[in-house]
Amino acid sequence: MIQDATAFIPHQAPMVFVDTVSEFGEDYAVTQLTIRPELMFCEAEGLPSWAAIEIMAQSVSVFAGRHGQKGGEAPKIGYLLGTRKMQLPVSHFALGSTLTIRAQQSYLHEGLGQFQCELHYGQHCISAVLSVYQPHEPPQLGK
Repeated sequence: MIQDATAFIPHQAPMVFVDTVSEFGEDYAVTQLTIRPELMFCEAEGLPSWAAIEIMAQSVSVFAGRHGQKGGEAPKIGYLLGTRKMQLPVSHFALGSTLTIRAQQSYLHEGLGQFQCELHYGQHCISAVLSVYQPHEPPQLGK
């Protein structure tokens, strides 16, 4: 089951860092991203690896969006509160390469969540723990 990831996230181009979803579970989602020159922040060497945190966060957003859709809700804005234990063994993800990301929920209560994320790139596995928050009501901008 390969699905367009943008159906599950509130993001729009050029701020989209997930292409497809290959798997959903009760507490996880698996997404993919192919590194292309038109991606925001992309350089001649490829996409800087520091973008991994946003790629992981959008994979969490895919998970949340899928669960929201089950309840008839549109994708909602969420916030990345922090990350722990992330180490970046490479400076860039090469153009043309495909990343596979798994975001697994380990905690969720009243909109606060924690996810164990893994990003697979070639022989590398970059992991991190992301803390996130999704408010029950969307923020009222401009008020």
